Amino acid sequence: MPHLLHEFASEADLVKAVGELSKAFTTDRGNIQKYLSDPRLVSAYTAFYLTTNIPKLEAVLSWLTPDYRAEILQHELIDVGAGPGTFSVAWKELGGGDGVMLETSQLMRDQAARLLPKARFTLAELVKPRLLLFGHSLNEMGVEAGLKYVSEAKPAHVWLIEPGTKEVFALALEFRRRMIRDGWQVRYPCLGMGECPMNGTEDWCHQYVHVRHDPEVERLTQLAQRDRRLLPLTVLMFEREPIAKRDENLARIVRTLPATKFSHEWEVCREEKGLKLERFQLPFKSYPKSEKKAVEALLAGSLIQFETDKQMVDSRRIRLIKEDNSE
Repeated sequence: MPHLLHEFASEADLVKAVGELSKAFTTDRGNIQKYLSDPRLVSAYTAFYLTTNIPKLEAVLSWLTPDYRAEILQHELIDVGAGPGTFSVAWKELGGGDGVMLETSQLMRDQAARLLPKARFTLAELVKPRLLLFGHSLNEMGVEAGLKYVSEAKPAHVWLIEPGTKEVFALALEFRRRMIRDGWQVRYPCLGMGECPMNGTEDWCHQYVHVRHDPEVERLTQLAQRDRRLLPLTVLMFEREPIAKRDENLARIVRTLPATKFSHEWEVCREEKGLKLERFQLPFKSYPKSEKKAVEALLAGSLIQFETDKQMVDSRRIRLIKEDNSE
């Protein structure tokens, strides 16, 4: 709180401002840019979203293998549409180094400088490989502006961490097409480079993360009546270097379905002569009770390795293979 541009008169004043922000991001998106010129709302954005985005980025990083996570944290972070530096602060908190925040709002840059006194706001000569991150910003700027940043920054990796909505997925899908056309490889969540099988369906590809907050942050989310513990995300990761072909016995859960009397049910995306959607059944009797909690914790976005027990007309009955399938 001492680092905010605006000093709130009370906790209730902060909660009210968070409510105004939430309205701008959901039901009043036509006026979404107005908060960028108000120190009070910029400060509310920082207090609420910075504190809840740190565990969000931590959850995304937890999907990576230890070696790849250690490697990626050595990259210079280019935080596009950085706002007050929510993901840049999270990056440093989680072991990353200094980076660059690209932000057009002067108020947001002023707020970021209070949080990160050594903050840089312009691209310099390339010193380390770069990770270009769109943290809840591509959905505001659009595909064309996002691709322009990719072209100018010349990164080795590009990540999207965006809201997990149907509207944002449509935007991410177009961004994915354009990136593939420009020679980029998709590392996550796709297990192949083909056309997305969810294109044109009523559902959309998104992921979920469970996060925990410090008590003061948890209190703020409860007072603001905003659930920030189970978060739907749209995550995409791209690399310049070729990615090894994935095994056909890997599948990405895209939707958890109601369990039957004898099995878990999932809709998954997998690679088999192109990306395809399938319905998987995992019988309860196929795994020991000691693994029950781990299986029940699988959410949209989880990667599973499987063996087929029975191929049916409209579904596949499987067994899980015990193996670490981190990205």
